[in-house]
Amino acid sequence: MRWLIVMILMLGGCAHKQPVPVRPVVVVFKSPSFKVAGSGFLQKGKRLQLYSASTPLFDLRLGKRICVNGQCIRYEMFNKKILSSSYPSALIKNILSFQPIFGGKNRTLITGGFEQRFDNLGIIYKVYKKILLFKDTKHHILIKIKEIDG
Repeated sequence: MRWLIVMILMLGGCAHKQPVPVRPVVVVFKSPSFKVAGSGFLQKGKRLQLYSASTPLFDLRLGKRICVNGQCIRYEMFNKKILSSSYPSALIKNILSFQPIFGGKNRTLITGGFEQRFDNLGIIYKVYKKILLFKDTKHHILIKIKEIDG
């Protein structure tokens, strides 16, 4: 009887966890210090992998720290090196989760998603249907992700 209770508790504890689906994507990621484009897979909020001719090109993992091709650094350092030090540390995590940025400020609903504009910062951020666009004209940053039907 105890064995049955233990098994139910163990299996029941795992039943509530929903795996984050992995989606095929096409990505363009440009900043003054970093440029990559290719197709690969996105596990929203967790991992982005890009390939070129079936060869691993780029592997970005999000956790307590952000890891790029196996090198892990703090989010603040990632912003300083790759994006902009003026960005909040959670920005890349929000983007790769297809979630609003800057606490959802200036968010307007559009067909199939939402848009955020920060004209004073030169930032446009759109998430609609299966497309994400983050464009910062002041810092020359572009992140475009398009989910592909696999």
